Amino acid sequence: MPRERKSLIDHKLNNTKPEYVEPGLSVAPGRPRYPKGLSPDEKKAFKNVSRLLEQRRSLTEGDGEILRLMAVVFVRWQKALQMVAAQGEIRVYTRLDKFGVAHDSERPNLWLKVAQESEKFVLSILDRAGLSPMTRGKVKPAEAPKLASPEQAAEDRLMSREAAALDAEINLDDIDLSVVN
Repeated sequence: MPRERKSLIDHKLNNTKPEYVEPGLSVAPGRPRYPKGLSPDEKKAFKNVSRLLEQRRSLTEGDGEILRLMAVVFVRWQKALQMVAAQGEIRVYTRLDKFGVAHDSERPNLWLKVAQESEKFVLSILDRAGLSPMTRGKVKPAEAPKLASPEQAAEDRLMSREAAALDAEINLDDIDLSVVN
């Protein structure tokens, strides 16, 4: 048998929020608009991730900006990998000492750091979107808003009126002390 609901007054006294007043948080599915200014490679990456999220039914219109960022950084990562492949992971850089004499020194390729940072960013976005094995089950599928039954709609209106009445200030001078024991 379920527990009895706390009244809104008890929630206010305990500084808690009633869960039955707030409707379920479901987001309507949708496809975000293609952002302007994307290169063809960035647009291709945007479409690929959008397609994957749409197949998993977790794509919404609000995902557009994070997918744009992911597409831009994904293309940056690909360019950095091409530069690392062409130049090698270790490069010889020339530096000057305090006397102005040039010395050759082997250092990690600067493009390697760009590739590593881009990989981390793309991985974090894919992780947040639920496209990794660990977070796949944590992302809720997008659902169309459900039409409430007439009884549920009436209860929601009642609860919202009760919640609004609690927010109004109580004037202690208006209390009839002859009625109160």
